[in-house]
Amino acid sequence: MIRIFIADDHVMFAEGVESLLVGEPDFALIGKATTAAETLRQVLSDPPDVLLLDINLPDQSGLEVCKQLRTDLPDLKILVLSMLSEESYISAMLGLGAQGYVLKNTGKAELCHAIRTLSAGKTYFSKEVTDVVMRGLMHHRAGGAVAKEPPKISRREREVLHLIMDERTTPEIASQLFLSEKTVESHRAALLAKLGARNTAGLVKAALQWKILDE
Repeated sequence: MIRIFIADDHVMFAEGVESLLVGEPDFALIGKATTAAETLRQVLSDPPDVLLLDINLPDQSGLEVCKQLRTDLPDLKILVLSMLSEESYISAMLGLGAQGYVLKNTGKAELCHAIRTLSAGKTYFSKEVTDVVMRGLMHHRAGGAVAKEPPKISRREREVLHLIMDERTTPEIASQLFLSEKTVESHRAALLAKLGARNTAGLVKAALQWKILDE
């Protein structure tokens, strides 16, 4: 029996995934969570075999969840289930130890196959994800000859980035945008992944390079 946990902040989507899995005789859904904190609490106390992990969680990025769980539960199989198909997100999650990545538009057959593949100790990536990774590899091998498209930044991420570049602290950004500090940190983590940066200096450099705040 493959024990599965779903971490996704969209309740209706999580319930839809659950309905797809309940009829499979070798699957057992042991829990669901809508936040990073609740995911970590439940998964660390009762580890599943496979975690279906969304990247966009309200209190903390799925990137940080993946990073912590890879340290605390090295044998846990993490399958990213996300609508985000940018190379930066895919590369970041794989770099943090996720063994699979499929998009939310996948069908039941592929999702079930992905879960079983990870449970068997292998990796699985949907065709769309594989294509994105391959294009990235071709770009790097060509020495950057192929022009990369600028990363897609949401309105809220753009606001956070602007304040980061103004040297505002996390509490200051949270206060100005009426957000929690955890949400600000989640946006910061998303920006780091999208822009391929490691720290604030890298964010500033990338923002200037792509002229993001000029858009």
